[in-house]
Amino acid sequence: MEEKKNPKKTSPESGFMSDSINLIQLEQKYEFEQEVLHYIKWGNPFKMEELLERRKRLFPDLVDCSDMSAKEALRSCKNELIALNALCRYAARLGGVQSLYLYSLYNKYYIMIERATSATYLNDHLYDQLVTDYAKAVFEFSVTSYSPLIKKVVTYLMINLNQDIPITQLGELYNTHISHISRKFKRETGMSIPAYVSKQRVGVAKLYFEDGRTSIQEVSATLGFNDSNYFSKVFKRYAGMTPSEYIASIRANT
Repeated sequence: MEEKKNPKKTSPESGFMSDSINLIQLEQKYEFEQEVLHYIKWGNPFKMEELLERRKRLFPDLVDCSDMSAKEALRSCKNELIALNALCRYAARLGGVQSLYLYSLYNKYYIMIERATSATYLNDHLYDQLVTDYAKAVFEFSVTSYSPLIKKVVTYLMINLNQDIPITQLGELYNTHISHISRKFKRETGMSIPAYVSKQRVGVAKLYFEDGRTSIQEVSATLGFNDSNYFSKVFKRYAGMTPSEYIASIRANT
């Protein structure tokens, strides 16, 4: 007669220990997430590189996919990154990045997340790219260190980024001589008002191209350029390549 095997019993203590370990890991993961958001808020992409190296050791997976199908794992990873995308947008806003740029950056990553077909791609590549780009956005575009006057000027320029604002209009708007605004603007931002507007336009144009817009003429018109050839020259000045080359580089990396 075949010997009847007794089912293996699990003590209440072992179940409690397992739950405790999971809770500890969860707390550690949330603490790490807070560090990521902290360095986004303060615009430190260099420290972010160190954090991402630590993540590979401590939290190599976005979610525990051991009991999931490939489809379920992909959806769970997407949900995690969509939530992270929103948190990063908020942290970058606290860091002083203008709403228009954040709107475009958030949409770019939302589309990339939803289009992804691999949980591995989301976990090993897109997570790092997303948090690093938000930290870089604060590093490059934050207005927190600017004086109240220059913050107002920058906000006005960003709201009207698709329009050519006469510099004299800024003087009238803020009841301040334009020469004073221009000197103060260059001292605080490191560039002239026209150069700042051009750089911001190129930054948003890059996000549009990364979103999947491939019509150079359409993007240039959206951002207030009357001549797409002139737009291409400005784009190359700040991006280091023409719009066509930039679009080709995006395709090559996807």
